[in-house]
Amino acid sequence: MKLSGFFLLIQKLRVTSYELRITFSEFRYFFTNAIKPQRLKGSKVNVLRDFESSKSRIKLFFKPQRHKGTKDFTINKLGVLVSLWLMQSMLRYCILFLFCTLSVTVSAQDKKPDDSLTYKTETIDVDALKGIERSTPITFENIKREEIEEKYWMQDLPMFLNGNTSINAYSESGGSVGYSYFSIRGFDQRRISILVNGIPQNDPEDHQVYWVDISDLTASAEEIQIQRGIGTALYGSSSIGGVVNVRTIDMFKNKFLNVSAGFGNYNSQRYSLEYSSGVVQNGLGFYGKFTNINTDGYRDLSWSKNWSYFLSAGKIIGKNQTLKLNFYGSPVQNHLAYIGVDKPYLDGEVTGDIYNDRKYNYLTYSDETDNYFQPHYELVYNIQASKNTFISNTLSYIRGDGYFNTSFPVSYGYDFDYFRLSPFYVSDTTTFNPAYYKRNDDGTFYFEKGKGYEIVRSDFVTKLTVDNNTYGWFPKAQIKHNDEKGTLVIGGEIRYHESEHYGNVIFAEALPQGTPPNYEYYYYEGGKNTYSIYANELYSVTNRMNAMLGLQYVYHRYNLSNDKFKPYDFDVDYNFFTPRLGVNYNFTNKFSAYGNFSIAKREPRLKDIYDAENPYSVPTFRIVNAEAGIYEDPLIQPEEMFDYELGFGYTDPKFKAELNLYLMDFDNEIVNNGQLDNVGQPIVGNAGTSIHQGIELGINLKPFDQKVLRDFSLSGNLNLSQNYFTDFVEIVGADSLGNIIYGNDYSDNQIILTPNFIGNIQLNYMNNFGVNAYISLQSIGQQYLDNSENERKNPELRSDPGYVDKIIEPYTVVNAGLSFNLASMIKQNLFKSLELNLKANNIFDVLYETTGNISYGVPYWIPAATSNFYGEVKVGF
Repeated sequence: MKLSGFFLLIQKLRVTSYELRITFSEFRYFFTNAIKPQRLKGSKVNVLRDFESSKSRIKLFFKPQRHKGTKDFTINKLGVLVSLWLMQSMLRYCILFLFCTLSVTVSAQDKKPDDSLTYKTETIDVDALKGIERSTPITFENIKREEIEEKYWMQDLPMFLNGNTSINAYSESGGSVGYSYFSIRGFDQRRISILVNGIPQNDPEDHQVYWVDISDLTASAEEIQIQRGIGTALYGSSSIGGVVNVRTIDMFKNKFLNVSAGFGNYNSQRYSLEYSSGVVQNGLGFYGKFTNINTDGYRDLSWSKNWSYFLSAGKIIGKNQTLKLNFYGSPVQNHLAYIGVDKPYLDGEVTGDIYNDRKYNYLTYSDETDNYFQPHYELVYNIQASKNTFISNTLSYIRGDGYFNTSFPVSYGYDFDYFRLSPFYVSDTTTFNPAYYKRNDDGTFYFEKGKGYEIVRSDFVTKLTVDNNTYGWFPKAQIKHNDEKGTLVIGGEIRYHESEHYGNVIFAEALPQGTPPNYEYYYYEGGKNTYSIYANELYSVTNRMNAMLGLQYVYHRYNLSNDKFKPYDFDVDYNFFTPRLGVNYNFTNKFSAYGNFSIAKREPRLKDIYDAENPYSVPTFRIVNAEAGIYEDPLIQPEEMFDYELGFGYTDPKFKAELNLYLMDFDNEIVNNGQLDNVGQPIVGNAGTSIHQGIELGINLKPFDQKVLRDFSLSGNLNLSQNYFTDFVEIVGADSLGNIIYGNDYSDNQIILTPNFIGNIQLNYMNNFGVNAYISLQSIGQQYLDNSENERKNPELRSDPGYVDKIIEPYTVVNAGLSFNLASMIKQNLFKSLELNLKANNIFDVLYETTGNISYGVPYWIPAATSNFYGEVKVGF
C-alpha cells in the first residue's frame, strides 16, 4: 500500500468525538474495577451489553468505597486547548489503529495472501526501534543467547550486565542476588529506559526498576540490547542514560528441555526447569520456566528467597500473524540491607576481624523484610499486513502488591508525632525504657504537675504497603517505502497507573491508650496517566548513507489524592516534545561512522513533588494554598538534556572495534544528594546546569588461525569521562512567603557516584569439544559519596578530628568461569547437553566497596563479596 493510499484510508475511517460512548471517567473505572484483581472490598462491577441496530453499548455500574473523590478526566492549567486537542487526536488515532488492525486481520483471514508477496518469517517479530549495526546512528551493543547461557549463573540482571561498556553495578547484599542496581555512564536505573519485550518496566511514580520482582529474567532472555545515550526508545520512561531492551525466548524458534541445579557460597542455591516447544501442531508454541533461588547473601541478614516463573504461549495464524501471551513474575521475600557500614566496621576496628566486621548490617530486626509480588500479563498481536507493512499491538497489565516491615528503634530519634500519635503521661520513670521519656535541658526527666512523666517516643515496627496497577497499550506500525529505502515507524503509548500507599504500626513497646491495632499513620492515593505518539524514519539516502529522524510528543499527568491526614489534593502536568536525528555513513564494508543529536526531557518522581509518608513534608511548590486548590511553580523542575554523539566502527572477521564520543549537556539535572529515604532510595533535587562527556572504546579480537590458538579471543571496553556541575546552588525549600531558600554551592564539583574510569577486559576460550572458559578483569575509578567532592571547596573540614573521606576508593576485581559440555565430548543421542559450569568471583579476594551514602555527615559504604564460587549442573534434552 502506498503512503498516499494509507492516508486516504485514514481520512475515510476518521472517528469523530461524538461517536465515543464511554467517558474517560467510565473508562478508568472499567479498568480499575473490572480488570484488576478485586482487592478493594465492596467494589462491584456489572458489564451489560445491549445490541440495538447493530450498535453495542457498555454500561458500567460501580460502587467505589476506598477510592474517594475520584474525578473525571480533565486537563487544566497551561496549554488547556492544546492538551485537549492532542488527547482527542490521540484517542482518534488509537481507535483508528485498532480498527485498521482488526480490519486487516479479518481481511487476512478471509483472503489468501497474494503469491507475489514474500513474507519475512513465520514468526513476525516487530521490533522496529531496535538498533541495527552499520545502519542505525546510535551507540549500542547486543548480548546474544549464546553469551547469556555462558555467563549467567544466578545473578540479578544488573550484575549480569556488569562488565559491558560504561556499566557499573552493585547489590545491597554484597553478592549478586537481592536489591541490585546498575548505571550507564553514571546514570542510575531511574534514568534508564528498561523494556522487556518492548514493554516499559520503570515504575510510573518512582521510575525505579526492582529486579527482585522479576528474578531470573536473564535466564529467559533471547537477546539483550543496551543502547547508551538517548537511543531510539520513543516511549516508556524517558531515556537519559540509555535503554536496555530484553527480548525473551522465541518459543517458535527454540526447542529444548533443560533441568539445572546450582550451589555456591553463602548457602546460594538455584533450581530450574525450563521448556520450549518449538512449533507444534496447528502453529502453536509454548515456553515455561520455573526457578527457585535462595541465598543468605554475603552481608549479615541479607538473605533472599525467590520463586520465579515465566509462562508463554503463542499461535502462528496463517503465514502472517502471531498471537502471544506472556505471564511472568517472582514472589519475593528478602531481608533489607540498604544501609552500609561506617569506617570502623569497614576497617575491622569493631571486633578486630575485618572480614567479619565489614559484613555488618545495621538493620538487625529479624523481620525487616520486603514481601512483594509483581505479576506481569502481556498480550502481543503481530501482523504482516503486506510485504512492507507490519503492525504490532501489545497490551500489558502489571499488578503490584506487597509491603516492607520496617523497624524504627528509639535510637533513630523518631518521636510519636512522626507516626501521628500524641504523647502520654505515666506516674514513674521505670515503667518504660528511659529513652522513651521527655528530658529537660539538663538531661533530667521532664515532669508536668498533675500529669506525670511524659512519654514521647518508643521502639516501633511498621508495615509499609504499596498496592498498584498499571495498564498499558503500545500500538505501532512499521512501513517500508520507496523500494524499501525508507522505514517509517509510527506508534503510541497509553498507560494508566493507580496506587495506594499506607503505613501501619504493627508493634510498639509504648503506645497511647486507645491506639487501635494496626494503627494507620499515613494513607494516600497516587496515579499517573501517560499518553505518547511518535514517528521514526530511517532512510537510505545512498548505498552508503542512512539518515534517521525521530519525533515524540508525550504527556504525563501525576495525581495525588485522599491524603488521610493532610488537605493536599493536586495534579501536575508535563508536556514534552523530543526530537532526535542522526546519520550513519559506511565508508567501506568494514569502516563506518555515525553522528546524532537528540533531546530528552524527564519529569521528576511523584515523591520528589510531595512525600506524603512524611508528616512534616508539604508539596514542593513555591506557592501552596490547599484550601483554594492552588499549587504553583514547582521547586523541582523536569530535567532537559541535549545529547551529542559521534561514533566510529570497524568490523573484520578477526577484529572489531568501536570508538564513541559523547557530550550530554543538562539543564535542571535531577541528581542524588547522597542521602537515602526510609526505604533506602536516594533523595534527589535539581542541579542548575551540568555536563557529562566521555570517550568509549570497545574491541573484540580473534587474531589466530592456528589449531590451538584460534579458539582464543580477547574482548574489552573502556570509558573515560568527566561528569561535573557547571552551575549548581542547592535549593533546600521555600519559606512561608514563597521565597526560595538556597544551600550549598556545588558548581564545578564532580557529580556523585560517577566514576571517571570504567575498564573491562576479558580473555575467552571456546572449542568445538564443549569446553568454554573466560577470565575477566574490571576496574572502576574513584567515586564520591556526595556532591561536595569530598569537601573540595572547604578543604579545612578535612583536617577536623574524626573527619572521614567521603569517597569510594578505586578497585580492580577478577572473575573467571569454566564449563564442560560432556554431551559434546561423548557420542550419544540421549542428551542435547550435559554441562558442568563453574564460576569464581573476585578470585584474588580483594576488599572493595561498590556504593554508599551519607547520613548526618557520616559516610557509609556497601561492601562487595570476597572470593566466592558457584557450581552448576545442567542437563538438556
